[in-house]
Order: sequence, then structure tokens, then C-alpha cells
Amino acid sequence: MSPRVSRANQACGIGGHRSVMPSLLVSMRKRPQIWNKVKRPLCRASIISLVFLTGCFRLSGNSWYAGPPLRPVAMESYYKPERSYGSFREEIEQTTSRYTHKRVSIDSYAGPIVVDYFQAPQRSDSLVLVFPVLGGKNFIEKHIARYLVESGFDAAIVNRSNEFKDPSNFEHLEEIFRLNIIRDRLALDFFQAEYGKKKFGSFGISRGAINVALTAGVDPRLEYNVLALGGTDLVNLFRDSSQARIEKYIQTVSNSRGYSKDDFFKALKAQLRTDPKYTAQYLDSRKTLLVLGIFDRTVPFSYGLKLREQIGRPETIFLFADHYISLAYTQTISLLPPSKEKTGIFPFPYIEQEAVSFYKRSFDDGWNWKALPFRVLQLPANIIAEGLADVGSFFEWLVGADEGHDELNQEQLEHWVQPVAPSVQPKPMQVKRPQSEVVAMRVPPILGER
Repeated sequence: MSPRVSRANQACGIGGHRSVMPSLLVSMRKRPQIWNKVKRPLCRASIISLVFLTGCFRLSGNSWYAGPPLRPVAMESYYKPERSYGSFREEIEQTTSRYTHKRVSIDSYAGPIVVDYFQAPQRSDSLVLVFPVLGGKNFIEKHIARYLVESGFDAAIVNRSNEFKDPSNFEHLEEIFRLNIIRDRLALDFFQAEYGKKKFGSFGISRGAINVALTAGVDPRLEYNVLALGGTDLVNLFRDSSQARIEKYIQTVSNSRGYSKDDFFKALKAQLRTDPKYTAQYLDSRKTLLVLGIFDRTVPFSYGLKLREQIGRPETIFLFADHYISLAYTQTISLLPPSKEKTGIFPFPYIEQEAVSFYKRSFDDGWNWKALPFRVLQLPANIIAEGLADVGSFFEWLVGADEGHDELNQEQLEHWVQPVAPSVQPKPMQVKRPQSEVVAMRVPPILGER
């Protein structure tokens, strides 16, 4: 959903809200020339001075949000698995007093599905899928999964292949993205059937957040979702990203096919149907937490704001950081004391604690007291941000302001009007199986049609 955003509020980087301000400021707004000169520095000076104290601020979710639209039949058909998963194999990678790490390999018609499952000793009917940043060793994702399971939430990483990074697969990007969603859905089927999971959430950083916007937009079982440093509108995002690897990929593909840069993006746009701008609106904004980096140029901040609008303005945390400095808000690596796996004192695991707070509230209707000190420090910046924020903020709800009007982009409205007949010929993903203890291997019963 894309509500209107005023140019003045865009300058603050926090969306567009009908302001609740002192009478002096309200009167100044009636004089556009004066207001336009004053609001930009006022917003920035007020927020930045307080942000320096905490490094971030948050906006509450849109209080006028009524819920997501119904998922189109054509979208469900396009991403629907043709049949159930096949046999599977489980291997124990690590056992501690707080969790068991299993490597689960599942056969499917859409290609092998490899899952790192972090299971707590206590039986639970909930599961958080952690979406990988990139194909590879999943260092960040394993840290997040360990942190979640040690906080009481089973977590599972559905591993990705590196196919999409290979320039020779450029013409097959849509097929690769689509199959990723289908394998995610089969993984959900697996955990429902084999482990009795009933409640699902997701967590993703960077590319992982983009994957959350895709899979959770398609499958309603992913109900509670945390997206950090993600974006939407992939074709233009790739065009505007400052990441060197993306630029190198564009150059390699263009050179091998004789494309100009414009030709590359025309070809990408012509084939790419799987994009958050067509799926993010189906996430429930009330059950979503978004984290954005104000100075992010890898996944440009403006595309994060677009994602926020499309989801329906969920609760959002704004970090005073770019894409990579944002990792300082996690404890992926503990500096004090030094450790790659164990938690420490510094840096503070802020993103992890906010995610745990979100899942405790969502799954258990509980509260994470560990996050309270940081919430108290944030309070002054949050109050100013809410006061300068747009339609749907807590202040707007408190004073009984009029409901805002949501608008859908015409392209979004028409995208799923016509059913799509996909042509899928998955390429097997090569999986290296570690030498470890095999704990289960069997063929599941047929789950039947959805």
C-alpha cells in the first residue's frame, strides 16, 4: 500500500504524517515558503541531536491500518508447489545444553532443500525461519538462529544456493527466485508435518529481508516477520545500489551479451516477476517489525521507505547507520569479551533483543525485560519522531485525527490480475554433506494438494 508522502516529510526520512505540533508551527505551515525552509533543519536537528544518544529511534505502526488485502488466486497458483517433498535426512551437527543443531536435507521436485535447524530442549509449536543474507557459510544467520534458540525460540535457516550470483544464469533469475519461494513453502510443510509446528515467524537481514517480503507475502503461515535493512522494487534498487558486487555483476552480464547499461535493466525488468513490490502488501503490518538504516546506500534507504509504505507502515526502527555499520547494532561478533559464538557485553545485541521482544509479544504474549533500558534511553527521540510523523502514528491516534487514505499503485493492482503459467525446470543444487551423526531418514506420507 502506498499512501501519499509529502515532500517535506520525506526530507525527514520518516514517511509522511499529518503533524501534531505546537500552534506556532501549525501557523507556519500555512505559509509554505517559510515552512519549507524551517521544517527540514528543524526535523533533522531535533531528531539527530537525540539519535546521537541512542543511535536510533522508532515509529509506532499505523494505527489506522485495517489489514492486508486478500492474496490473489493467481499469485497462489504461481508459487504453489506441484507436489509434496520427498525423503529427508537429518544429521546432528552440534549438541549443547541449550539447543541441538541439526542439518536437514530434504528431497523435492524443486531441488534439494537444506535446512540448519536449531532446536531447543523444550518442545514448542512455534518456529522462526531465518533467511540467509547470501549463499555461503551463513555466518550472520547462524548467529541469529543461535541467539533465538537460546532465547527460547526454535529457529531454522533454509539455505540458498549461489546460482543467482552466476552471470551465466541471468536469463533464469525469475526461475531461481520463484523456486526459492517454493522451497521455502515446502520447508514449512516439512516442519508442520514432521515437528508439529503451528505458528511461524521469520527474520531476515539485507537480502534475507527481501526474501522475507517475498515468501511471507506469498504464504500466510509466515505470520510474524522481522525485516532488517531490506528494500523493494528490485530493478531500480539494483540500479541505485552502491554495492561493488552488484556493479560488477551488471558489467559482466552486459559485456558477455553486448548490452548497454540501459539494455541490462530493460532485460531484467522484462523477466523479473518475483519482486517485493508485488508481494509485500500482503504482509500484515500489525505483525511486522521493520529496521532501516538511514544512511544505507547498499540497499538504499529510499527503497526501505518504499517497502515500509507497501507493507502498510509497520512499527519501524531507524538506525543512525549505513548498511554495514548497522551490524554494530548486533552481536554477530562479541568484542568484549572477544568471541564469534558466545554473547558478550559489547556491542549490545540491539537488533537481536528487539527481535526477541517482537517474538515474545507475538508468540507468547510476553515481554522482554532485557530491552527495557534501551527503550527508556530511546524515549525522547521517539516522542519527537512520533510528533513529526505522519498519519497513523500513536499521537495521531491519541488525539483522534482523521484516518489517512491508502492508495495502491496501479501496477501493483494489475500485476496478479492474469494467471501466470510458469515453466519450471529446476537445476539441482550441489550440497556437501558433512561427516556427522545421522539421526533420522525416512519418506514422509503424501501431504496431498493444498
